[in-house]
Amino acid sequence: MPSIHDHITAHLAPGGTGLLPGGEALPDDQIDHRLGGGLVPWNGALTHHPAGAAGLPDLVAGAITGDGYRDLYTALCERSVLDELADVLVGVRALGMPDAVRGVGRRLATEGEHRAPVKFGIALLGLGVDAGDTPLLLRLGRHEEFTPFAYDAVRAADPEPDPALLALADGVAGWGRINVVERFGDDTSPLLRNWLLRGGFRNTVLDGYLALRAATVGGMAAALTAEEVDDELLDAAVDIVCALIEGGPAEDIDDYPDAPVALTLLLTHLTWRARTLRHFVGTARISEFLAGPGWDARYAAGWDLARHDTLVRRCRDLIANPTWRTLTLAALDSPDDRTFHDACHAAAVLDIDRYPATLRRTRATASPGDWTTLLAQATPTRLPEILTLATVQLPLADLATGPHDISAIPLRWTAYTILDTVVTALRAFPGMGVDFVLASLRSPVLSNRVMAVRTLTGWGPESWLPEVQSTLRAAVAEEPDPTVRESMAQLLT
Repeated sequence: MPSIHDHITAHLAPGGTGLLPGGEALPDDQIDHRLGGGLVPWNGALTHHPAGAAGLPDLVAGAITGDGYRDLYTALCERSVLDELADVLVGVRALGMPDAVRGVGRRLATEGEHRAPVKFGIALLGLGVDAGDTPLLLRLGRHEEFTPFAYDAVRAADPEPDPALLALADGVAGWGRINVVERFGDDTSPLLRNWLLRGGFRNTVLDGYLALRAATVGGMAAALTAEEVDDELLDAAVDIVCALIEGGPAEDIDDYPDAPVALTLLLTHLTWRARTLRHFVGTARISEFLAGPGWDARYAAGWDLARHDTLVRRCRDLIANPTWRTLTLAALDSPDDRTFHDACHAAAVLDIDRYPATLRRTRATASPGDWTTLLAQATPTRLPEILTLATVQLPLADLATGPHDISAIPLRWTAYTILDTVVTALRAFPGMGVDFVLASLRSPVLSNRVMAVRTLTGWGPESWLPEVQSTLRAAVAEEPDPTVRESMAQLLT
């Protein structure tokens, strides 16, 4: 099995960000899923090592002074040791011998075939000033599981860490970036603050996770006080505000103390500079926020009524510009996901029917996300056309193989996801799309069967065709999940 370092190095994507296809799956994935925490393959043999975190400093010392590397490695594969990493590093630092400690860390980081030893090796590299290890840390940090460990090590070991920290944060786009940016605080350098404000908050998970940090640590309100701002900053500010207003699992606009000032400044710039559909969507989001609930609490928390009314008027005047309609109609046929979804939002604001464009797009992409957008626009008149398309894209006979036939699932996750979306939407249309509901009852995917039961429950037996009851009775006899089986049985009675 190759070392994790060699695997990542072989999958570094050109351009400095992310990994090539196959890079995210680490060499130890199959072993880790098959074995428990303390079972560690070493040269083909399975060994159980009960040593916990408390003994790790001694094992590090043994790896330095004797033939203890194997014992250290085996102990590190017990994942729980990483839960006490800070305390362990205090003990390791007390050993002295920083160069020798980093030598052990370098060996773990470059030769380790399992992620826990590699993480510990990265941490050891942070126990002293040695910028020569920075390129190694940046390579390992391109895999998002190791990014936060690499960040801490670079910050501790490099006397001038900012360029390397920027390369590390910019080299990942998902949870690795989120974990790194969440470490940015009041002591963050101007270089990193500027990067964060101008786009570093964007990620492949959800921009909302980092939007507030971009606004506060990045100093958005202060940056918008400039008489003129460049396009990059203006676009970033729009995206940050949209993410804060949309909210979600992280902080939202009400957690941003400078929100009144920032919105005022942003709309001032947009009054003269708004020209893209994203600018329109940002304005519309602000307008929706200003018209939404919760304003008694916001006024009590410091929002000014006169400022609120001024912002409402500015949004209304911006939205009234007739050029937005032309931009929206053109963008509805864009192949770019972000542009299309912005166009859908704009179409809803401007009362443009986006159904024809959504149907064309779904016909071309067969994407679960586009199916969700399409079915949200379903009506009794449109549904037959939508179901005709679904019949083309969903091989129902191949999907309805019974609850025990799961061997082909990985090849058809997209189809099963679309089937979930279709059957869920059919709950609002009793008696329509029966074939999809019956196929879902016999799907090997549990969520499909659950959605089928919910849809049939929503329909009520009075709308069932004769074959529904017979298929449901057969499904009860086959169902392996006791909770779903009980739901099906109750539905029959």
